[in-house]
Amino acid sequence: MRPAGGRCAPDLPCISLLLFLGCFCSTLVLAHSEVRFDLEKALTHDCPGCYNGACVNGSCVCVPGWIGKQCDQCFGRIKITNQSTEIIDGPKSYQSLQKCTWIVENEAATLPTTFRFNSFTTECGWDFLYIYNGKGVYQEQLAALCGKMEKPIELMAPSGNAVLYFVTDMAANYPGFNISFEFDRCPYNCNDHGTCKVDGCHCEDGYSGSSCETAHCVADENPGPCLNKGFCDSGKCNCTSGYHGMYCQQPIALPIWNPVVVTGETTVQRASHASIVDGLGDDNDVIWTVGGYGFSGVKQDMIVTFNLSTRAWTPIQLADEGSHQPENRYDHTVVKYKNQLYMFGGVKEGKEVTSELWVFHMASRTWELVSHGNNTNLEVPPWAVAGHTAHVVKQKMYVIFGYNPLLQQLPHVQVYDFEEKQWTHTEYQTYGRFGHASILVEDVPEPYILIHGGKPLHSNVSDDLIQLKLTGEMKKLSSNPPNRLMLHRAVYFNNLMILTGGNIADDCFNEEMMIYDIACESWVQPDRTSFKQSELARYGHTAVVAGKEKIYVIGGFNGTMRANIIEFHAAKCHSASRPEECQNINGGVRCVYIDSKCQKYDNTRSVKPDFIAVVKNERRANGVYCPESKLKNVPVCGEQKDCVACTSQNGCGWCPTENQCLPSDELCLDTQAILTTWEKCAAAVSAAGSPRPCAMAHNCYSCKLLPHCNWYIDAARPQCITVEEEAFLLNERRAKELDNLTKIGSGFPKTPHFYPLPLPQTPNVTLCTLAGQAACEEATSCSACMDEEQRKGCMWCPSTERCINQEAYTIAFAYGQCQSWVNEASKCGRESATCQDHKTCQECQSQPGCGWIDDGSETGLGDCVQGSDNGPRNSSIEVADGQWFFTACPACQCNGHATCEKPSRSDQKTLQCKACSNNTTGEHCRYCAPGFFGDARNGGTCKLCECNGQAEDCDNETGACYCMTKGVVGEHCDRCDTKYIGNVTAGDIYELAVDFIFTFKLKNDNQDKHVNEIFLFSTPYKRDTDVTFQIHCENGTAQVALNLTSNIFDGHLGFGHTKQMMVHTTCDSKGLRRVYLANDPGYAFGTDANTTFYVKVSNFTTPITIQVSFAQSPPINWVLFFVIFAACFIVLLVVAGLLWMIKLRIEVYRRNQNRINEIEHMASRPFSSVRLELTNPYTNSIATPISIEPCAGYKAGVYTLAVRLPTGGRQTTPNGTSGLAVASALCMLTPSQLGVLTAPDNSDNRNNRKRHFRSFIPFLRNNSETQM
Repeated sequence: MRPAGGRCAPDLPCISLLLFLGCFCSTLVLAHSEVRFDLEKALTHDCPGCYNGACVNGSCVCVPGWIGKQCDQCFGRIKITNQSTEIIDGPKSYQSLQKCTWIVENEAATLPTTFRFNSFTTECGWDFLYIYNGKGVYQEQLAALCGKMEKPIELMAPSGNAVLYFVTDMAANYPGFNISFEFDRCPYNCNDHGTCKVDGCHCEDGYSGSSCETAHCVADENPGPCLNKGFCDSGKCNCTSGYHGMYCQQPIALPIWNPVVVTGETTVQRASHASIVDGLGDDNDVIWTVGGYGFSGVKQDMIVTFNLSTRAWTPIQLADEGSHQPENRYDHTVVKYKNQLYMFGGVKEGKEVTSELWVFHMASRTWELVSHGNNTNLEVPPWAVAGHTAHVVKQKMYVIFGYNPLLQQLPHVQVYDFEEKQWTHTEYQTYGRFGHASILVEDVPEPYILIHGGKPLHSNVSDDLIQLKLTGEMKKLSSNPPNRLMLHRAVYFNNLMILTGGNIADDCFNEEMMIYDIACESWVQPDRTSFKQSELARYGHTAVVAGKEKIYVIGGFNGTMRANIIEFHAAKCHSASRPEECQNINGGVRCVYIDSKCQKYDNTRSVKPDFIAVVKNERRANGVYCPESKLKNVPVCGEQKDCVACTSQNGCGWCPTENQCLPSDELCLDTQAILTTWEKCAAAVSAAGSPRPCAMAHNCYSCKLLPHCNWYIDAARPQCITVEEEAFLLNERRAKELDNLTKIGSGFPKTPHFYPLPLPQTPNVTLCTLAGQAACEEATSCSACMDEEQRKGCMWCPSTERCINQEAYTIAFAYGQCQSWVNEASKCGRESATCQDHKTCQECQSQPGCGWIDDGSETGLGDCVQGSDNGPRNSSIEVADGQWFFTACPACQCNGHATCEKPSRSDQKTLQCKACSNNTTGEHCRYCAPGFFGDARNGGTCKLCECNGQAEDCDNETGACYCMTKGVVGEHCDRCDTKYIGNVTAGDIYELAVDFIFTFKLKNDNQDKHVNEIFLFSTPYKRDTDVTFQIHCENGTAQVALNLTSNIFDGHLGFGHTKQMMVHTTCDSKGLRRVYLANDPGYAFGTDANTTFYVKVSNFTTPITIQVSFAQSPPINWVLFFVIFAACFIVLLVVAGLLWMIKLRIEVYRRNQNRINEIEHMASRPFSSVRLELTNPYTNSIATPISIEPCAGYKAGVYTLAVRLPTGGRQTTPNGTSGLAVASALCMLTPSQLGVLTAPDNSDNRNNRKRHFRSFIPFLRNNSETQM
């Protein structure tokens, strides 16, 4: 912003700019901005859209914390002490790989600082804004925000200080955020029902909640907050008939969600925890919550319980705190069996997926390890999983799917027998998934499990609804659910499957409650006005049925860790008095009209259809009216039990692997195309009993566990194929290699470089590691994770020190645990979360938890350590005044290799280094000088490049030499490349075969850009044939030198004579050509002379294309050439003449044949005679034709008439002329003529025509004849 008159407005103080002289005004306020600038110098040119900087000579110079050509991208650290400042990522959509930190400080803070998010939109699951309470990231984490906020929210930092850290990835860019804040204020001003204190709102009587937003009863027999004539009774509203809810605000015909008022301390701030209910189904039930993920700096007990009667949380204390107990974990499961809690799987210590099975004895309050988590045999369970579900049926626990670090999404159902203490498993023809929801339906004759959603490995979040029978059968239900979800929760409630929350891809947090009607096999859309949508917007929560038919949703994540509980009350069936009203109730209950009243549906009770249903021809499921169900509207594909019957139904298709009929527009569970025609059913019969398809295994480990499959490593894409397919491909490759070797020549061995068939088959997954297909999760360091020779498609998370598959990133770090990630080995050091790995102040401050300690030498030396704006985290580290840098860096940054020039101004913040020493270079002496390598940062040493005399320079960090000679390779230019021979120290040399053109395409890439010379040689093998040397240089020029060595010179036998043929000759696009005659005494070619041409091409720059060749073509014998040419020409003329004569004879013959055929055709035409009587002078006014030739279709015909010619008044015509003539006309036929003129079939007549035997010879028959 430029103030009028060239002066800074009083409320717009100046901001310091590094590396810049001048002053400008801005609305952005930075702490300690003491530098003054000359406004006239700063604003000498206009810079369009210079948002957070000053215009200097037409360029935008950014203030600290901003980068970009227009200073429109936040980057680095900004310290803010003025509460009028807005925190934004930039005026436009944010860009890739931004890292921005805002440190909000209120030194005189006595009350919290409240942040208001006016707008917020980021990429869900990838771009997070982290908020910490205090001056560093090692204190309590408050939030990890992502996704889109529909309305502004407020968030409190109790200490009055906060750190906001924003990080983006390389993918999509979103509008970002706009945040305002205010010191010494609580969120929403406690809604005017409380007092703001240091720890937040202290609510007045009758109100509770973090911002006193929840009102509740205080005095009995008083309306209080109760509505609709309700009154307070025992601390809650007693509602009159017809209403329910916390405030009696909802008619009982509709469902309602209520917040639960918790007494005492709230300790459930966690996600991906597990909850179970212990009790008899009344208000004395207790909800047990075990484990879960929580933000750093927040105290979390392993087990807590919530009592529905006291509405209080209670941490569970172990009988012996020193006893063996499990580490905290998340994405695990907990089930109850015989007064014991069994906890299986999950992610412990933030990075290890385990297969441990623990049992907690509820009576003795002790833990016991039942099954250890170090199972290395992937052929048998238990497999380590996270994000799975579990159910108990009789004495068995069924563990469904989940994510395994080696096998990825597991397609198995693991079964544990509590009594036998044995593990078994069942494999299904479907893809495994992570974060699905499931319920157990056990009040039916054959219990089964319904599974919804989840995240398969190589596809989007799923919306599949799967029925898993305990007998082992699995099938997909055609349900068309409204949303694709993962990390949601499902409960079996009133014979319905009710789902809450969940991750919904780009929208991040699902705020819809989804209801699946099991009886009608359809989804029900509940009334959206019955609950506050934002309360359900979360994922990673738990949901249980407890108390008197209530659903409780506990905890979860929506950018913050939710600490609240909400309870669900279903609609009441007795609110309806008419059948139509009864069947329209869908709020968490299924109602049926029986015995003249509306009752809750009971699937164990058979109900006959009533008279109205029979009259209306309504289709019902055990008395339940299904208005939107497929039972009424479309053919029931699920009723078809075989492929032919299924495909015969319109709109249905058959899935052969699971023997199931589905609507034709859906996919099978194995994602294969559905069969829609009965002709394909024969193939479906054989596929039904086939093993799991190899294509469903996406990595080497899962592939090796399939005995009929093997992992085939192809250059394009490794894949799992059948053993038969592998044998075919390997045989095909072997044949191609043998063919290529045969074409090259007999001097090469004819044996292939791979093993002969058949290959050994073994389920040993260690072969995957040996083949370079190791699992990502096995890597324990960034360098190992990024080693592409060992593993592919991995990402390293520095903040959690965990290596995961790229496809598993969103499920492994659903709560923002990974604050940055690495996908290239070169970024390992730069993105390290270990402060000590960073060697400069700028790199140190790129990590939110690191600060720089200057050593006081004024050369830039120092140490990067953990800390905050207050100083190092380790209080034992002593730091002198002025040597701790957290939001800025020392003025002198020469990495210990130089001192700085004296400042030219007192306000100069960055100083210029003097001449760099210790073989270093650069503005800050941070790089090794040319010819040296090493890490010069922070006092590092630079070593001399060791390149074996084949390079003048090397990579200044790794020491990899830039070899100048083509064919010399290796880190130290110590090896010859393939097809190059010779001594490395003298330069490798490439042999040019005679009579071949060789092309060297040198690109400007890392491999060739430093090459500036090539050595070549060629040995002519023909004794009396001239040698032609040619070379062309495209896209550049080069110097060419040519030497000749021979054992014979000038006819004298010798040894190793050398003759210089060409020196410093320039080669360009026109090329060079030299011919060396075989009859010249100076040249002796052939094997005896051992004559060799040596070529050196040098002094060129890449990119360039060089074509070079040696040719020995014999001289042309012109006499022989012309004799042969004349003879060939004469022979050609003779042959052409003979062909011309033959052509004429054939044409004459064809003309004669055509004439004969025409005569035969005319002779065979039908004919007749007509007798005319001309003696009677009487004339008829109506002419009568002597013949009629009907046209095709018999609508018209050619009439032929006899016409008397005029006589000129005489009795006869003149002598020599005819008195009669035949005339024709095209006339319409009358109906009476059609019956007479319709001719009989005359095919016999045509067949009886006379034909010559030549007409039966095709090549002699006339074309016109063939058309007749």
